[in-house]
Amino acid sequence: MPIIGAHVDSSGGLHLAYERAKAMGAEAIQAHPTPPGFWGSPKLDETRISTFKEAAAKFGRPPFYFHAVYLINLAGDDPTMRSRSESTLTGYLRAADELGVNGVIFHTGSHKGAGFEARLPSILEHIRKVLERAEPKTARLLIENNAGLGGCVGARFEEIARMLDGLKDPRVGVCFDTCHAFASGYDERTPADVSRTIDELDRVIGLKNVEVIHSNDSVTGLGSNRDRHANIGDGQIGAEGFKALLHEPRLAKLPFILEVPGAGNGPDAEQVAVLRGLATG
Repeated sequence: MPIIGAHVDSSGGLHLAYERAKAMGAEAIQAHPTPPGFWGSPKLDETRISTFKEAAAKFGRPPFYFHAVYLINLAGDDPTMRSRSESTLTGYLRAADELGVNGVIFHTGSHKGAGFEARLPSILEHIRKVLERAEPKTARLLIENNAGLGGCVGARFEEIARMLDGLKDPRVGVCFDTCHAFASGYDERTPADVSRTIDELDRVIGLKNVEVIHSNDSVTGLGSNRDRHANIGDGQIGAEGFKALLHEPRLAKLPFILEVPGAGNGPDAEQVAVLRGLATG
C-alpha cells in the first residue's frame, strides 16, 4: 500500500511538522522551510539541526521533503534570475542534506517563449552547479512535472527525460504531480487511463526515477494547462481515478503527498482519510 502523506505547515519551527503530520494521520511530509513566495534558503544552526533530528527520531523518521520556493527559474533568459535561482536551490539542497531530509522538490521554471531546446543547455548547467555547490550525500533534487502554462518546462514527460538524460546523475529524480499531469493532457480518470499514463511515464521517464507523487485532483479539465488543485474526488480526475492510482502496483511503495486546499488552509485529517480510504477500499 502507498504511503499517504501531506504538505504540512512548519511555521514556528521545522521540527513541528512531524507532530502536525502525526495529528492529521500523514505518514510522509512535505514542508516549505522558508516562505514559498520569497527568496531565501533555510538558515540552520546546531540547535535547529539537533532539534529537527530529535523530532525525526521521535516520530520514526517518515519520508520528508522540502518544496523549494516558487520563484525559481533556471530556464529563463535573465542571468540574474537564473543565478539567484541556482543559489537558492543550492541552499535548499545543502540544508536538506544536513537535516537528513529525503529531497528538494522544485519547478524548473519557464523558458518565456524561447523554447525548451534553446534553454536546455543552460538548465543543465545550473542543475550541475547546484549539485557541485551543495555536494549532497543523501538528499536528492526532484524535478516536478508542470501543468504547462506560459512556457513552463517539464509539462511533457519527454522534457523531463531530456533533463535526466543530460545530467545522468543519481542525485536527481522526479516528483510526479497528478493534477499537473492531467492539466498537461495525461488522462487519469479511469483504471485504463491510469494504466496508459503510468505506462507512458515508465516508458519515457522510467519509474525508477520517480521518488514521490503529489496527489492532487484538478479543478480544470484534461489538457487545460491550468495548475488548480482540488480536493480528492471533488475535481476532474475524481475518486475513481485516484483509487486506480493508489492501487497501481508500480506505484505501491511511493509516498502520495497531498497538496489540496482541504477546508481552506491546505491538507487536513479529512483529506488524508479520504486518500487512505481509496487506498484501502
